[in-house]
Amino acid sequence: MENQDKSIKQKEIISKKKLLEAGVYFGHNKSIWNPKMKPYILTIKKGTHIIDIQKTKKTLEFAYQIIKKFAEREASFIFVGTRKQAKETIKFNALRTNSLYVSERWLGGTLTNNRTIFKRVRRMFELEKLVENNFKGYTKKEGILLNKEYQKLQKNLLGIKNMKNKPNVMIITDPKTDEIAIKEAKKLGIKIIGIVDTNVDPSIVDIAIPANDDSIKSITLIITILADAIAIVKGGQTLFAYQDDSKIQLPEEKKSKKLFRKKYGSKIQYRKSIFKNNNQNKKNINEEIQTIQNQKLDVHKEKLDLSSKKINLDELTIVELKEKAKQKKIKNYSKMKKDELIKVLS
Repeated sequence: MENQDKSIKQKEIISKKKLLEAGVYFGHNKSIWNPKMKPYILTIKKGTHIIDIQKTKKTLEFAYQIIKKFAEREASFIFVGTRKQAKETIKFNALRTNSLYVSERWLGGTLTNNRTIFKRVRRMFELEKLVENNFKGYTKKEGILLNKEYQKLQKNLLGIKNMKNKPNVMIITDPKTDEIAIKEAKKLGIKIIGIVDTNVDPSIVDIAIPANDDSIKSITLIITILADAIAIVKGGQTLFAYQDDSKIQLPEEKKSKKLFRKKYGSKIQYRKSIFKNNNQNKKNINEEIQTIQNQKLDVHKEKLDLSSKKINLDELTIVELKEKAKQKKIKNYSKMKKDELIKVLS
């Protein structure tokens, strides 16, 4: 186990190539951004914010280590993701780590009103027994109605039917959509780890992972890595974390016109170009992001060089010295001699 941990530390949690392939860097249209996300935004590309994947990777690794520590202390987890893109991966990763999950509608009071929720869970178990007995003793019409009730309860409560105590950690795919879940978790002091897109306030979660929350690939990649932290402690297998790229298979993206409209507004041509399955196009976007990152580093170095250079006041004329004194709002500078000006400006 010790050797395994050492080999893991030598690797990166996920490669830059896979983050780009999953499209984690696509933010929302700049008109609907949250200003608190500014530290995580690299640039604006054709009206859309581009997330800095280096910061995504850094916060993802931090979240992984925190979850691993909680798992080692036998903490309980709840996975939350009620949007269409998140449902499948939320359910899959919760089941493989023996965790609670909510992939359908979040019922108000799921965490803060246990009595009501437990009553509904008990009702679900009662109906389950009736289903097993094929509604013996009930009419056909009554059986249909009871089965309908059972299906509805199972849909909403299946992931939390074994919840006995409040979970210690909530892993959530979209804090904005599931804000009721966030509020309940905060009330109970539950640690919240969430994916935050450029339109989300990152301060509403304890650990914010800046990433695209509209892409199945992006959500699957991040949630699977976080679930790997629990799985490895419980003796399970890691699927994506610290694995070679060849072992990481991302799901196919289901394109949705409604999703495009919501995310990118009226820029139809841009929407099509971003999600077009063209390898050359993807390569160009990745190269542009790399260029922007390099430019930012160059600008930073240039600023450092400029700040380190000291102006030699002796080489300036008295007119130039007086101009500098004027800018610094030094009193009676016009009557001063060159030596006096150099002294007050030093």
